[in-house]
Amino acid sequence: MNPKAFLEKVAHDWTPENLGVVKDVLLEAGKAVLNRSNIQEDPLLDTPNLPNLRGYLRWVIVARMLELAIDRKRLIGISANWVCLGGVHVFEMRGEFTSVTPCHLLSETVAPKDTEYRKDQRIVNAINPDLFQEFERESSEDDLLKILLAHGGKNTEFAYLRAYTDPSDNSVYRRLSSNIMLTQSIVPSFDEEFVAEPLVTLKKTAHVEKEQLITRRDLIQDLDFKNSRIKNESPAS
Repeated sequence: MNPKAFLEKVAHDWTPENLGVVKDVLLEAGKAVLNRSNIQEDPLLDTPNLPNLRGYLRWVIVARMLELAIDRKRLIGISANWVCLGGVHVFEMRGEFTSVTPCHLLSETVAPKDTEYRKDQRIVNAINPDLFQEFERESSEDDLLKILLAHGGKNTEFAYLRAYTDPSDNSVYRRLSSNIMLTQSIVPSFDEEFVAEPLVTLKKTAHVEKEQLITRRDLIQDLDFKNSRIKNESPAS
């Protein structure tokens, strides 16, 4: 095994910025699940099966919100992929070297539910040349490191990137990140929008930093054009 090589590949796809987005999405998804299963608003949901409903909602909403983050270019270098398993679809986030699938766990020590899909992922990892150097072969799409985004928790929130590597034991894994939920958020969330603040003199927009969002810059340019047009069309004093 070459731990430095595969950790560098994981870090290439899952930068601090991307992990910050993942944290924000998980927090937002948790709120969305509670909002859609509020027993005060819908008393019919107040049954012992409510946790099952919330678990299903979480599975659907987390995947969709991660997909939206990719569509909105919040997750840089990551593409969305849905795998049909004949009746259900599994959501994957694919980078240059990794393929990440979200998985909710009740605690950090609980093994993920074993499925044929996850067993296949462990088989791929078991012969991954970055994890096990004895396997020398040309790289292919199947060589993407298969990672679970293990997240959840009842009392404390957690999220880790883990590579499960034993085809016969679904509890064996290599941890590829620290607790993502303890990292500092460094990116805007879904709820935040960037709009141009009122400007007295639009010519000062030349000082706007390059890092500002394109939507804000385009809005300022549009306002500048309209103000210039109004000035040119006004009668001379």
